[in-house]
Amino acid sequence: RLATVPVFVYLFVTDRTEAAVILYAAGAWTDFFDGYIARRTGSVTEFGKLLDPLADRIFIVALAVALVAAGALPLWITIVVVARDILILSLFPILERRGIERIQVNFTGKTATAFLLIGLTVLAWSETTFPLNGIARPVGMIFTVLGAALYWVAAGLYAREASMRLRALKDGRVSR
Repeated sequence: RLATVPVFVYLFVTDRTEAAVILYAAGAWTDFFDGYIARRTGSVTEFGKLLDPLADRIFIVALAVALVAAGALPLWITIVVVARDILILSLFPILERRGIERIQVNFTGKTATAFLLIGLTVLAWSETTFPLNGIARPVGMIFTVLGAALYWVAAGLYAREASMRLRALKDGRVSR
């Protein structure tokens, strides 16, 4: 999936939008099915737990930037999404140094990611000659804005969990 990122960005910025959208949508769906299959078959790995969210972030940011360049997505939404990612990623090393284990992705975070992937895909659809492209922009914006809002709600939940773990560590209730 990660290997497709430069390809779909190239296709998108060189006006091969239909091919870019098909490739992106396929990548977004394979993300869903990959996780589903891994959970159902019990083949979830530590490497997958780290790589999958990173791939999601790269996927989301790459298309968001391409959509801003195409004029299909307001810059402020991309800034909101990227700022949250930067904040979360910058806090990981700080928490690790304090002995806090990685916080698992929560349902709100998964929902936010799904809404962003759907919303950005539909927004990209609006830039094509595909059927229903006229209604794709408002539908895509709704999903994207909801996804961005949920993204920050999830960040708040992660912050609360980190704070509880830090307090427990400080109080001696958790060993390093």
